[in-house]
Amino acid sequence: MKVLRCCLYSILSLIFSTTTFSYPMNSIHWNHRSIVFFAPEKDEHVKAFMMQTLMNDCLLQERDIRTLVITKDGFNKPANLFSPEDIRHLRKKYKIKGNDHTTILIGKDGLEKHRWGETTNWIFITELIDKMPLRKVEMTSRPSRCSA
Repeated sequence: MKVLRCCLYSILSLIFSTTTFSYPMNSIHWNHRSIVFFAPEKDEHVKAFMMQTLMNDCLLQERDIRTLVITKDGFNKPANLFSPEDIRHLRKKYKIKGNDHTTILIGKDGLEKHRWGETTNWIFITELIDKMPLRKVEMTSRPSRCSA
């Protein structure tokens, strides 16, 4: 009975977790695209990535992209989105090595679309996304509001 109660609490906490709704680990469809930047620590590459996301905010919003930074030393942006267990799961799922800078584009289908290192070529990434079938549909229904 005690084991059953423990399992029930675990399942309920998973079902009602905001992380589960925001970033469903095993869902067929996500409600947005994600760019996840994994790094060993909050270093100059992390700071550059965060600055570039601000500079490219319109292009990211238009493509329904959420950006995340997860460092091995505990810095996460946005903060408190994932539990330490969630972070371990993500690092394992995407096979992130300890001291590497790895950035991953995840599509609305929840699948990895592209992977790169510490420097992001934003033009390449936006062009890559714009070639995706779902994004092409989005572009026909919503004209661009960002200046090139």
